Amino acid sequence: MYGIPDRLKALSAAEEQVLLALWDCKPPVSRRDIGARLAEKGWAAATVLNFLYRLEEKGWVTCTKEQNHNLYAPTVTRRAYGVYTMRQRLDTVFGSDLAQAVRALVSESGCSQSELEQAIAVLNEKHAESEEYDLYDPYG
Repeated sequence: MYGIPDRLKALSAAEEQVLLALWDCKPPVSRRDIGARLAEKGWAAATVLNFLYRLEEKGWVTCTKEQNHNLYAPTVTRRAYGVYTMRQRLDTVFGSDLAQAVRALVSESGCSQSELEQAIAVLNEKHAESEEYDLYDPYG
């Protein structure tokens, strides 16, 4: 669904935090490196390890042995996960109405002028791409 394999099971909020920390590192990465990224949470090493086991069971990470260390790598990219989660929220919260979602986000998020201009540029780019596609005639 949305670029994420169906075999992956849903993440808890804590599991998502561990996955985000993993993406912040250059995989493959050790539990210790992931734990360092999560230091502000105050989780014990065993807690981080438990979440990594869960992520592996759910299919979100792979684990390989190197000497006496386990090394972890994500099975999907951060971007793919971002698109997946945003699409889920768009469908669930806004009934797939992109314009309503953008309106709510822009009016309530306190975006700077620069951020709005960047967003407009992205929308204009995507609009131009769709117009090019609409003009394309494979039989012409």
